[in-house]
Amino acid sequence: MALASTFFCMTGCLVKYGSHIGIYKMAFFRFVIGLGLISIAVMSGRVTLVFNNKKLLFLRGLTGGIAILIGLVSITRLGLGKGMVLICSYPIFASVISAVFLKERLRLFDIGAILTAIAGIYLIVYEKQQGFSLLIFGKYELLAVFGALIAGITITLIRKLHDTDSSSAIYFSQCVVGMWLVLGPALSSEGSVGLNGVFILLGIGAAVTAGQLLMTEGFKYVPVKTGSLLLMIEPVLCYIAGVTIFSESVTIFRVFGSVLVIGSCAVVLAGRKKKDRPIKSDLSV
Repeated sequence: MALASTFFCMTGCLVKYGSHIGIYKMAFFRFVIGLGLISIAVMSGRVTLVFNNKKLLFLRGLTGGIAILIGLVSITRLGLGKGMVLICSYPIFASVISAVFLKERLRLFDIGAILTAIAGIYLIVYEKQQGFSLLIFGKYELLAVFGALIAGITITLIRKLHDTDSSSAIYFSQCVVGMWLVLGPALSSEGSVGLNGVFILLGIGAAVTAGQLLMTEGFKYVPVKTGSLLLMIEPVLCYIAGVTIFSESVTIFRVFGSVLVIGSCAVVLAGRKKKDRPIKSDLSV
């Protein structure tokens, strides 16, 4: 699980490094890689694709594709550390949405963690200014938080779909709908990929694939709670990589805010009982 987080962080680094390629092309390539993996698994007889709840599968693919696209935008516009921490706040939103629509229990302790995470998000986007103001969110910060909200909706849909559909069908729906979602913009976007871009795209595909395989294998041997907590290593590694590799700015407010967000997500995940449905996804960019 720790290695999975490492490969997901490597994916984020490649996305940041290859931002000149364009988010639509990177997203398209990521979805095509997923379709290729599922196709190989189907042809080898390892999985069988059976689609039952087609309406929810489409919604899952649509929201998941949008969340991944917003994640790519957040990394390229806000930086690897800041963008990933905001996007990785999705367990907080998933807990609230699941409590409303799936009637899952929301403890008082969870509510405290949610409020703490909101304060952390505020500190992440805070810039030193005169007095207190709520008007500090730029358009990309708001987009990243909206992406986390969409990801929370996607997690809720995944939980609901596990009652009727297999994991392979759920993942396939994201790849198919996501691919068609970005196909037009990817084809019409200006600029050539170039040889360097090809290697970056291949690296993104390889890193995402390795991370997904390691995560799937890891959940066979560790409890969902443990695995989910280990996946929270990803935003920590991304924050460190953003500062050390890409020389992204760091302030005491941003560091403290990141600690609050990541810690709050860890608290929510750690507090889930075995009978609760797991908060896990294939949304990593």
